Amino acid sequence: MKNPTPSQPRNQILIALVVALAVFTIGLIGITAGLRTLNQRTTTPVATADLASIPLTPLAQATSAPHDATPTPTATSTPTATPTSSPTPTRTPTPTATATPTSAPTPTPQPTAYAGPLRQNGGDTIAFRTSGISVDGRISEWQGLPALTLPVIQTGSQNYSGPDDLSVSVWLAWDENYLYLAASVVDDQHVQELRSYDLYNGDEIDLWLDTDLAGDFSVDTNNADDYQIGLSPGNFDSIPAEAVVWYPQRRPEWNSRIHVAAQPVGSGYQLEAAIPWSMLGIQPRPGQVFGYAINASDNDTPNSAAQETILMQTPGMAWGNPTTFSNLRLQ
Repeated sequence: MKNPTPSQPRNQILIALVVALAVFTIGLIGITAGLRTLNQRTTTPVATADLASIPLTPLAQATSAPHDATPTPTATSTPTATPTSSPTPTRTPTPTATATPTSAPTPTPQPTAYAGPLRQNGGDTIAFRTSGISVDGRISEWQGLPALTLPVIQTGSQNYSGPDDLSVSVWLAWDENYLYLAASVVDDQHVQELRSYDLYNGDEIDLWLDTDLAGDFSVDTNNADDYQIGLSPGNFDSIPAEAVVWYPQRRPEWNSRIHVAAQPVGSGYQLEAAIPWSMLGIQPRPGQVFGYAINASDNDTPNSAAQETILMQTPGMAWGNPTTFSNLRLQ
Protein backbone atom coordinates (compact mmCIF):
# COMPACT_ATOMS: atom_id res chain seq x y z
CA MET A 1 0.00 0.00 0.00
CA LYS A 2 1.31 3.42 -0.98
CA ASN A 3 1.63 6.18 1.59
CA PRO A 4 -0.29 9.36 0.66
CA THR A 5 1.57 12.34 -0.58
CA PRO A 6 1.41 15.62 1.32
CA SER A 7 -1.03 17.09 -1.30
CA GLN A 8 -3.61 14.39 -0.84
CA PRO A 9 -4.56 15.42 2.68
CA ARG A 10 -5.11 18.95 1.48
CA ASN A 11 -7.37 17.82 -1.35
CA GLN A 12 -9.40 15.70 0.96
CA ILE A 13 -9.82 18.54 3.38
CA LEU A 14 -10.90 20.84 0.58
CA ILE A 15 -13.38 18.32 -0.67
CA ALA A 16 -14.70 17.83 2.85
CA LEU A 17 -15.14 21.59 3.23
CA VAL A 18 -16.91 21.87 -0.10
CA VAL A 19 -19.20 18.99 0.82
CA ALA A 20 -19.85 20.49 4.25
CA LEU A 21 -20.56 23.88 2.69
CA ALA A 22 -22.91 22.26 0.17
CA VAL A 23 -24.70 20.36 2.91
CA PHE A 24 -24.93 23.52 4.97
CA THR A 25 -26.27 25.45 2.04
CA ILE A 26 -28.80 22.75 1.25
CA GLY A 27 -29.80 22.57 4.89
CA LEU A 28 -30.12 26.35 5.04
CA ILE A 29 -32.27 26.32 1.95
CA GLY A 30 -34.42 23.53 3.46
CA ILE A 31 -34.76 25.40 6.72
CA THR A 32 -35.73 28.55 4.85
CA ALA A 33 -38.24 26.67 2.78
CA GLY A 34 -39.65 25.00 5.87
CA LEU A 35 -40.01 28.34 7.61
CA ARG A 36 -41.73 29.75 4.57
CA THR A 37 -44.12 26.80 4.43
CA LEU A 38 -44.84 27.13 8.15
CA ASN A 39 -45.43 30.82 7.70
CA GLN A 40 -47.87 30.16 4.88
CA ARG A 41 -49.86 27.84 7.14
CA THR A 42 -50.05 30.22 10.05
CA THR A 43 -50.25 33.65 8.48
CA THR A 44 -52.35 35.22 5.79
CA PRO A 45 -50.18 35.47 2.69
CA VAL A 46 -49.32 38.84 1.37
CA ALA A 47 -51.29 39.51 -1.70
CA THR A 48 -48.13 40.34 -3.73
CA ALA A 49 -46.19 37.09 -2.95
CA ASP A 50 -45.44 34.88 -5.97
CA LEU A 51 -46.04 31.48 -4.48
CA ALA A 52 -44.88 29.71 -7.63
CA SER A 53 -41.28 31.10 -7.28
CA ILE A 54 -40.59 29.43 -3.94
CA PRO A 55 -38.38 26.37 -4.61
CA LEU A 56 -39.16 22.91 -3.37
CA THR A 57 -42.63 23.92 -2.08
CA PRO A 58 -45.10 23.54 -4.88
CA LEU A 59 -48.63 24.27 -3.64
CA ALA A 60 -51.27 22.02 -5.09
CA GLN A 61 -54.73 23.46 -5.54
CA ALA A 62 -56.27 21.68 -2.63
CA THR A 63 -59.97 21.08 -2.81
CA SER A 64 -60.24 20.90 0.93
CA ALA A 65 -58.10 21.97 3.84
CA PRO A 66 -56.14 19.29 5.77
CA HIS A 67 -57.81 18.27 8.99
CA ASP A 68 -54.83 19.50 11.05
CA ALA A 69 -54.46 22.84 9.32
CA THR A 70 -56.41 26.01 9.85
CA PRO A 71 -57.74 26.94 6.46
CA THR A 72 -56.96 30.33 5.11
CA PRO A 73 -59.09 32.31 2.75
CA THR A 74 -56.67 31.82 -0.15
CA ALA A 75 -55.48 28.28 0.55
CA THR A 76 -59.03 26.95 0.42
CA SER A 77 -61.55 28.45 -1.88
CA THR A 78 -64.72 29.25 -0.09
CA PRO A 79 -67.05 26.76 -1.68
CA THR A 80 -69.90 28.29 -3.48
CA ALA A 81 -72.93 27.11 -1.63
CA THR A 82 -75.02 24.85 -3.71
CA PRO A 83 -78.23 26.79 -3.86
CA THR A 84 -80.87 25.03 -1.91
CA SER A 85 -83.81 24.61 -4.08
CA SER A 86 -86.08 27.24 -2.68
CA PRO A 87 -89.71 26.28 -2.82
CA THR A 88 -91.57 28.27 -5.34
CA PRO A 89 -93.34 30.81 -3.23
CA THR A 90 -97.03 30.30 -3.06
CA ARG A 91 -98.66 33.28 -4.57
CA THR A 92 -101.03 34.97 -2.27
CA PRO A 93 -104.21 34.95 -4.26
CA THR A 94 -105.35 38.37 -5.17
CA PRO A 95 -108.69 38.80 -3.44
CA THR A 96 -111.51 38.96 -5.85
CA ALA A 97 -113.05 42.31 -5.45
CA THR A 98 -116.55 42.16 -4.04
CA ALA A 99 -118.87 43.94 -6.32
CA THR A 100 -120.12 47.11 -4.76
CA PRO A 101 -123.90 46.97 -4.67
CA THR A 102 -125.54 49.52 -6.80
CA SER A 103 -127.84 52.07 -5.36
CA ALA A 104 -130.84 50.45 -7.01
CA PRO A 105 -133.03 48.74 -4.38
CA THR A 106 -133.18 44.98 -4.38
CA PRO A 107 -136.53 43.91 -5.77
CA THR A 108 -138.82 42.55 -3.09
CA PRO A 109 -139.49 38.87 -3.80
CA GLN A 110 -143.05 38.25 -4.83
CA PRO A 111 -144.93 36.38 -2.11
CA THR A 112 -145.95 32.85 -2.80
CA ALA A 113 -149.56 32.84 -3.86
CA TYR A 114 -152.01 31.05 -1.62
CA ALA A 115 -152.25 27.47 -2.83
CA GLY A 116 -154.82 26.13 -0.38
CA PRO A 117 -158.50 25.40 -0.93
CA LEU A 118 -161.01 28.20 -1.49
CA ARG A 119 -164.66 28.54 -0.55
CA GLN A 120 -167.14 28.27 -3.38
CA ASN A 121 -169.86 30.36 -1.75
CA GLY A 122 -169.53 33.55 -3.78
CA GLY A 123 -169.01 37.05 -2.47
CA ASP A 124 -165.20 36.90 -2.73
CA THR A 125 -163.34 40.16 -2.01
CA ILE A 126 -159.86 41.67 -2.44
CA ALA A 127 -158.46 43.88 0.33
CA PHE A 128 -155.91 46.28 -1.16
CA ARG A 129 -152.81 47.39 0.67
CA THR A 130 -153.04 51.06 1.50
CA SER A 131 -151.67 53.83 3.69
CA GLY A 132 -152.81 57.11 5.16
CA ILE A 133 -156.15 55.93 6.54
CA SER A 134 -157.31 57.99 9.49
CA VAL A 135 -159.98 56.25 11.56
CA ASP A 136 -162.33 59.20 12.08
CA GLY A 137 -165.62 58.04 10.58
CA ARG A 138 -165.09 60.03 7.37
CA ILE A 139 -164.49 57.79 4.40
CA SER A 140 -163.33 60.23 1.72
CA GLU A 141 -159.88 58.53 1.56
CA TRP A 142 -161.58 55.28 0.53
CA GLN A 143 -162.83 56.68 -2.74
CA GLY A 144 -161.31 54.82 -5.68
CA LEU A 145 -161.17 51.46 -3.87
CA PRO A 146 -163.76 48.85 -4.90
CA ALA A 147 -166.74 48.55 -2.60
CA LEU A 148 -168.82 45.47 -1.84
CA THR A 149 -172.50 45.44 -1.00
CA LEU A 150 -174.73 43.32 1.23
CA PRO A 151 -177.53 42.27 -1.14
CA VAL A 152 -178.84 39.22 0.66
CA ILE A 153 -181.48 39.29 3.42
CA GLN A 154 -180.41 36.74 6.01
CA THR A 155 -183.34 37.26 8.34
CA GLY A 156 -186.25 39.68 8.82
CA SER A 157 -187.40 39.99 5.26
CA GLN A 158 -190.90 40.76 6.59
CA ASN A 159 -189.45 43.89 8.19
CA TYR A 160 -187.46 45.04 5.19
CA SER A 161 -188.96 47.71 2.97
CA GLY A 162 -186.12 48.33 0.53
CA PRO A 163 -182.77 50.13 0.08
CA ASP A 164 -183.93 53.21 1.98
CA ASP A 165 -184.71 51.02 4.97
CA LEU A 166 -181.19 49.56 4.97
CA SER A 167 -178.42 49.37 2.38
CA VAL A 168 -174.71 49.01 3.02
CA SER A 169 -171.48 49.51 1.05
CA VAL A 170 -168.26 48.19 2.61
CA TRP A 171 -164.53 48.63 1.82
CA LEU A 172 -161.68 46.54 3.12
CA ALA A 173 -157.97 47.44 3.07
CA TRP A 174 -154.84 46.67 5.04
CA ASP A 175 -151.32 47.66 5.98
CA GLU A 176 -148.66 45.92 8.05
CA ASN A 177 -150.42 46.83 11.31
CA TYR A 178 -154.18 46.75 10.71
CA LEU A 179 -157.04 45.30 8.75
CA TYR A 180 -159.25 48.29 7.91
CA LEU A 181 -163.00 48.37 7.31
CA ALA A 182 -165.14 51.29 6.17
CA ALA A 183 -168.91 51.28 5.74
CA SER A 184 -171.42 53.69 4.27
CA VAL A 185 -174.88 52.85 5.63
CA VAL A 186 -178.25 54.11 4.47
CA ASP A 187 -180.74 53.67 7.34
CA ASP A 188 -184.03 55.53 7.57
CA GLN A 189 -184.30 54.92 11.31
CA HIS A 190 -181.10 54.71 13.32
CA VAL A 191 -181.49 52.90 16.65
CA GLN A 192 -178.71 51.76 18.99
CA GLU A 193 -179.63 51.55 22.64
CA LEU A 194 -177.07 49.02 23.87
CA ARG A 195 -173.37 48.67 24.44
CA SER A 196 -170.70 46.01 24.83
CA TYR A 197 -171.67 42.43 24.05
CA ASP A 198 -175.37 43.36 23.64
CA LEU A 199 -174.81 45.85 20.85
CA TYR A 200 -175.96 43.33 18.22
CA ASN A 201 -179.57 44.20 19.22
CA GLY A 202 -179.24 47.51 17.43
CA ASP A 203 -177.71 49.06 14.32
CA GLU A 204 -174.25 47.56 13.86
CA ILE A 205 -171.93 45.62 11.51
CA ASP A 206 -170.44 42.18 12.08
CA LEU A 207 -167.15 40.96 10.56
CA TRP A 208 -166.36 37.25 10.65
CA LEU A 209 -162.80 36.04 9.97
CA ASP A 210 -161.50 32.49 9.62
CA THR A 211 -157.75 33.12 9.96
CA ASP A 212 -156.75 29.52 9.14
CA LEU A 213 -158.73 28.84 6.00
CA ALA A 214 -156.68 25.88 4.79
CA GLY A 215 -155.95 24.45 8.23
CA ASP A 216 -159.54 23.67 9.17
CA PHE A 217 -161.26 24.02 5.85
CA SER A 218 -163.89 21.38 6.61
CA VAL A 219 -164.63 22.40 10.20
CA ASP A 220 -168.16 23.81 10.35
CA THR A 221 -168.09 25.29 13.86
CA ASN A 222 -166.20 28.16 15.46
CA ASN A 223 -162.81 27.39 16.92
CA ALA A 224 -159.75 29.26 18.18
CA ASP A 225 -158.87 30.85 14.82
CA ASP A 226 -162.38 32.12 14.01
CA TYR A 227 -163.30 35.67 15.01
CA GLN A 228 -166.67 37.41 15.23
CA ILE A 229 -166.20 41.16 15.69
CA GLY A 230 -169.06 43.62 16.21
CA LEU A 231 -168.70 47.29 15.18
CA SER A 232 -171.26 49.75 16.55
CA PRO A 233 -171.64 53.41 15.49
CA GLY A 234 -173.22 54.22 18.86
CA ASN A 235 -176.14 56.64 18.91
CA PHE A 236 -174.14 59.83 18.17
CA ASP A 237 -175.07 61.12 21.60
CA SER A 238 -174.58 59.27 24.87
CA ILE A 239 -173.33 55.99 23.38
CA PRO A 240 -169.96 56.17 21.59
CA ALA A 241 -168.81 54.02 18.71
CA GLU A 242 -167.19 50.81 19.92
CA ALA A 243 -166.10 47.28 19.05
CA VAL A 244 -166.50 43.91 20.71
CA VAL A 245 -165.05 40.46 20.01
CA TRP A 246 -167.54 37.67 20.69
CA TYR A 247 -165.43 34.78 19.36
CA PRO A 248 -163.12 33.01 19.94
CA GLN A 249 -163.03 34.71 23.39
CA ARG A 250 -164.64 37.65 25.11
CA ARG A 251 -161.68 39.67 26.27
CA PRO A 252 -162.20 43.34 27.15
CA GLU A 253 -158.58 44.14 26.27
CA TRP A 254 -159.21 42.97 22.73
CA ASN A 255 -162.24 45.25 22.48
CA SER A 256 -160.17 48.27 23.47
CA ARG A 257 -157.49 47.54 20.89
CA ILE A 258 -159.89 47.93 17.96
CA HIS A 259 -160.24 51.54 16.81
CA VAL A 260 -163.74 52.58 15.74
CA ALA A 261 -165.21 55.92 14.73
CA ALA A 262 -168.56 56.87 13.16
CA GLN A 263 -170.30 59.98 11.83
CA PRO A 264 -174.00 60.58 11.07
CA VAL A 265 -174.48 61.33 7.38
CA GLY A 266 -177.88 62.26 5.99
CA SER A 267 -180.19 59.32 6.39
CA GLY A 268 -177.62 56.95 7.81
CA TYR A 269 -174.01 56.94 8.97
CA GLN A 270 -170.40 56.26 8.02
CA LEU A 271 -168.12 54.01 10.10
CA GLU A 272 -164.40 53.16 10.10
CA ALA A 273 -162.51 50.54 12.06
CA ALA A 274 -158.90 49.35 12.39
CA ILE A 275 -158.38 45.81 13.69
CA PRO A 276 -154.82 44.97 14.80
CA TRP A 277 -153.26 42.02 13.02
CA SER A 278 -151.37 41.29 16.24
CA MET A 279 -154.66 40.69 18.02
CA LEU A 280 -155.59 38.19 15.33
CA GLY A 281 -152.19 36.48 15.55
CA ILE A 282 -151.44 37.23 11.88
CA GLN A 283 -148.34 38.54 10.12
CA PRO A 284 -149.95 39.91 6.95
CA ARG A 285 -148.47 39.58 3.48
CA PRO A 286 -149.82 39.94 -0.03
CA GLY A 287 -151.44 36.79 -1.29
CA GLN A 288 -152.88 35.60 2.01
CA VAL A 289 -156.47 34.38 1.93
CA PHE A 290 -158.92 34.18 4.82
CA GLY A 291 -162.46 33.03 5.18
CA TYR A 292 -164.74 35.97 5.93
CA ALA A 293 -168.31 37.22 6.04
CA ILE A 294 -169.97 40.60 6.67
CA ASN A 295 -173.43 41.18 8.13
CA ALA A 296 -175.34 44.35 9.01
CA SER A 297 -178.06 44.44 11.67
CA ASP A 298 -180.93 46.94 11.66
CA ASN A 299 -183.33 48.00 14.38
CA ASP A 300 -186.03 50.50 13.43
CA THR A 301 -187.95 50.58 16.71
CA PRO A 302 -186.75 53.28 19.12
CA ASN A 303 -186.25 52.33 22.77
CA SER A 304 -186.10 48.65 21.88
CA ALA A 305 -183.44 45.96 21.56
CA ALA A 306 -183.87 43.73 18.53
CA GLN A 307 -182.37 42.47 15.29
CA GLU A 308 -185.27 43.26 13.01
CA THR A 309 -183.35 42.74 9.76
CA ILE A 310 -179.94 41.31 8.90
CA LEU A 311 -178.30 41.81 5.52
CA MET A 312 -175.29 39.76 4.41
CA GLN A 313 -172.86 39.66 1.52
CA THR A 314 -172.47 35.89 1.07
CA PRO A 315 -175.50 33.88 -0.05
CA GLY A 316 -176.18 30.98 2.30
CA MET A 317 -173.92 32.30 5.09
CA ALA A 318 -174.88 30.66 8.41
CA TRP A 319 -173.99 32.04 11.84
CA GLY A 320 -170.93 30.42 13.36
CA ASN A 321 -170.28 28.10 10.38
CA PRO A 322 -166.95 28.98 8.62
CA THR A 323 -167.66 26.59 5.74
CA THR A 324 -170.39 29.05 4.58
CA PHE A 325 -168.00 32.05 4.43
CA SER A 326 -166.49 33.74 1.40
CA ASN A 327 -162.80 34.33 0.55
CA LEU A 328 -160.89 37.50 1.47
CA ARG A 329 -157.56 37.94 -0.35
CA LEU A 330 -154.87 40.45 0.61
CA GLN A 331 -153.33 42.23 -2.35
